[in-house]
Amino acid sequence: MKEYRIAVDLGTTTVEVAIIDGLGNIISTASFNNPQSLYGRDVINRIMTATRDNKYILIMKNMFIDKLKECLNDLINKNFLEFNSFKAMCICGNTTMISILLEYDLKELGVFPFKHKLDKSIKTNSLKLFGDNFPLDINIYLSGCFSAFIGGDCLAGLMSLDDYIFKDKPKSILFMDLGTNGELVLYSDNKYYCTSTACGPAFESCCRSGNAYGSNLIDAITLGIKTGKISREGILKDDYLADGIELMGIEITADILREILVAKAAISTGIKCLFNEARLNLNNVDVVYIAGGFGFHMNTLNATTIGLIPKELSGKIKIVGNASLKGAISLVNCPSKLDLLDSFKTNDVKLVQMANLPDYQDILIENMNFKE
Repeated sequence: MKEYRIAVDLGTTTVEVAIIDGLGNIISTASFNNPQSLYGRDVINRIMTATRDNKYILIMKNMFIDKLKECLNDLINKNFLEFNSFKAMCICGNTTMISILLEYDLKELGVFPFKHKLDKSIKTNSLKLFGDNFPLDINIYLSGCFSAFIGGDCLAGLMSLDDYIFKDKPKSILFMDLGTNGELVLYSDNKYYCTSTACGPAFESCCRSGNAYGSNLIDAITLGIKTGKISREGILKDDYLADGIELMGIEITADILREILVAKAAISTGIKCLFNEARLNLNNVDVVYIAGGFGFHMNTLNATTIGLIPKELSGKIKIVGNASLKGAISLVNCPSKLDLLDSFKTNDVKLVQMANLPDYQDILIENMNFKE
């Protein structure tokens, strides 16, 4: 009987699932909206929900498990697979998502200094983690996290880049995982610098009613700037200030524009702060990898035009899709990499707390516009 494994990217907004064979080939994939969004569209709001009453931790966990069971049943039946042919599953997610899955108390995760309990990857089994009603009896691997806001999804995604953590690397790389949360990792001079920013929720919530990707909003704003309907300072022209404007089928109001401007400033400020900490000039990075759902659909030329991504990086960008899921596939195929991942994040990564930097506020204010 052939053996199969499961890789899961447990995202704040979307969950992606892949079934792979013994050789690591993808047999089938599926995705579903994370039902936990009912209790907050981002990790901060879910932490707040759990802090108000910790019964919601188990509620949110069970919501995910029910949807995962439904998804797996559909995939297994659709591909005519046997339930007893599955051997293992790896789940990669941010620190909050994995903490909820393990029913950890989230109080310390939501207040400074943002402590978490995921210093190491976890190896368990489905019956212990999911309960007796789960249809599979298999090993479960959960990737460890680096900090409250640099999760195992980011680290696994970084590892998926041709295993850059463990092999020879270019001189310098910037890895941007842009989903509901934005994690940034800069490698330079044999050191890794990482930070996190809030980005995705603004783009996702503003576009939800228009059935568009957040990246489409970037395109619409770019069009507005080029046609003179939106200023580089992020202000609608007088004719549209009261009622907003529709561009590319997306309604843009003054409030939406302000929210997007803040998210854009957060990302571009994160990039600048990492390069400052590494004492690296923007022109000297070799390659920029953009991962995540938001990043996957991004028009990088338009992202550069509004200053989301510095123009010095525009010719070095590679879109790599769901790197977290690719990392989960790598880990479930070779669980020993979990130990290497834990060793890496313990010894080789520096967390950059932007709010503690003396020039953070100046950089943030400087980026509060749509200038290239």
